[in-house]
Amino acid sequence: MEKGVTNIVIVVLIVACVFIYILWKNSRRTKEAILLVAQQQGLVGHDERARMLCRAIHMLKPNLTAGIDYVIGHDSPEQEPYIAEWLVDSPRPTDKEINSALLEISDAHHEEKYATMRRMEYPSVGEQLDAAYQARQGNNTKQNEIDEKIRHVREKYPRTDECV
Repeated sequence: MEKGVTNIVIVVLIVACVFIYILWKNSRRTKEAILLVAQQQGLVGHDERARMLCRAIHMLKPNLTAGIDYVIGHDSPEQEPYIAEWLVDSPRPTDKEINSALLEISDAHHEEKYATMRRMEYPSVGEQLDAAYQARQGNNTKQNEIDEKIRHVREKYPRTDECV
């Protein structure tokens, strides 16, 4: 009877050790994955070029995440960020696809940026309404000032593709 109990205790200890080893390996892999995601998020958060590359990949493959599905490499500040590792089974985007997406994003970013700059310098809606009211009352002075400010802002931040 003692031999049977000893065998059961040994088997339970072996199973427990195997289970602990599996947990330890999984926790190490999880920790490494978390560190990689944090490193990628830090890179994307601090480097505009890496952020643009990440956006381009997301545009092409919306369900993928930096640090989990792919790794962005950036060896030095002078070097452009690049896809260092592709960790999923879906096809990796070609350089042509990425460059096309980057171009599309930079155009949208430009539009967003110029609209924000214009909005900051335009006369307020209240000023414009007040000028319109005074113009309806026969005093065009304030309306002419507002129109001149708007014209100046539009010249400063044109919508054309020539403004980069």
